[in-house]
Amino acid sequence: MQKTLLASLIVLSLSACDSDTSVAVQPGSAVGTDGATTVVTPGTGSGTGGTVVDVETGAPTDDEKNGDEGISDDAGSATSDGGQISDDSGSATSDGGEVTDDSGSATSDGGQVTDDSGSATSDGGVTDDSGSATSDGGTTDDSGSATSDGGTSDDSSNEGDTDTSVDNNNGGDFESDNVGGSIIRQSSLSSGNTETICTTLSDQNNFSNIYVGDFILHNNAWRPWRAFEGYEWEQCIYTNTNGVLAGWYYDWGPGRTGINGNPNPSGDYYVRSYPELIYGVKDEFRTSAPQSETGFPMRFGDMPNISIDYAYDGPQYGESRVVDASNNARFPNGSTISGERNIAIESFFYETDANGQCSEGIVTRTGGSNHTYEVMVWLDAGAERLPAGPSDYVTDLNIRGEAYKVYTKGADPRYIAFVAQNPQTSGTVYWNDFTDWAKTYAHRVQQEFGARSNSIQMQDDWCIANIIVGTEIFWGEGNLDIYDWTITQRQ
Repeated sequence: MQKTLLASLIVLSLSACDSDTSVAVQPGSAVGTDGATTVVTPGTGSGTGGTVVDVETGAPTDDEKNGDEGISDDAGSATSDGGQISDDSGSATSDGGEVTDDSGSATSDGGQVTDDSGSATSDGGVTDDSGSATSDGGTTDDSGSATSDGGTSDDSSNEGDTDTSVDNNNGGDFESDNVGGSIIRQSSLSSGNTETICTTLSDQNNFSNIYVGDFILHNNAWRPWRAFEGYEWEQCIYTNTNGVLAGWYYDWGPGRTGINGNPNPSGDYYVRSYPELIYGVKDEFRTSAPQSETGFPMRFGDMPNISIDYAYDGPQYGESRVVDASNNARFPNGSTISGERNIAIESFFYETDANGQCSEGIVTRTGGSNHTYEVMVWLDAGAERLPAGPSDYVTDLNIRGEAYKVYTKGADPRYIAFVAQNPQTSGTVYWNDFTDWAKTYAHRVQQEFGARSNSIQMQDDWCIANIIVGTEIFWGEGNLDIYDWTITQRQ
């Protein structure tokens, strides 16, 4: 079924991109199947409004490229920027990560290496259609059977459901040492060119980029076949529009029905997409600015004090349904939601190069991500999706007066996530708080909190390659509008 659907998507993209027609619509409008490029601007949460802007279709010009960026061939699929299938071959291109059937275009989400693999979004693919390293509870081998109580593997194991007898110790208060010091680097989103690039089922610019100062705005619609079959999904990235410095609009429709016999989207734990704003090095094809400008990659042990000032709006206004599997006290069962997504900041860590340096070339995602660790902070979470199964819960933690729940993952010892319990649409995050806590505790959470242990200890001689903010989108319609995003490094 999945291979048939992906083949259909490829055929659609091959036929659609022969047209250079541009159609201007408003967010939430239906998109036809004539192959037209859809151009929109951010709405106000109602699905209407916004100024229409005509722009190019997604193939960056020479002065927009940074390395081997861009869209190639008539397929409309990224080649050098993500490893989508190009031409009619269906085979892996030299730059991508597609190495087996229906592998799912290894892009900035990581290298998928087996059949329809790569459910892990930004942290890399795992095994057959696994849905694993996201908020699905860690399923493997196309089981699709993880529910909110944890993950299963090979359709038989109940590892994720194991009662680990967590005593739910409160992790107390934590903050990194000194957050002050003189500023050594600072990068802020600013109002640059007005630009919008969209991708749809019919016209796929899935891996298009817009450069914004020291940042890359990346569309990253990396799992389109996970949309409801035949649904004319749409996702757009835009800059400098209606006061929005950078953002994205998406419509992925309803959750897929019939998961585990459930007619509702509950139980559909598959991420469709991860539109993101990149700072630093994300993969072989996306470096937002030179290392001299951002400092990334940098040795973890030499990491300066990093703060992130942010302000955003992230409304959802898709088809509504009633929550029936809540994992979030803000959305008790019986409440109504219009989609499921998170808003998350993350960093990836890597080993040094052959010379022991944190060079830009340390990142490899072609054929599988070589990262050694991922630290993720969910600024906002939906009703039902967690970073892992509830059995992967570690502890409650207060960081500078803000409450978080902490998760490690039995299915991936290179991962830790902090989920904000009282989301704020503006504020300041001190990034060292989370990386320092992870370095101190993540490898011994069993001893400290009675939780499942994350077995890998973070090392000072690793390299932190980036700071990224994005939204893992499960289903629904909405947008993420960023009004302030400033990364400040102090020594």
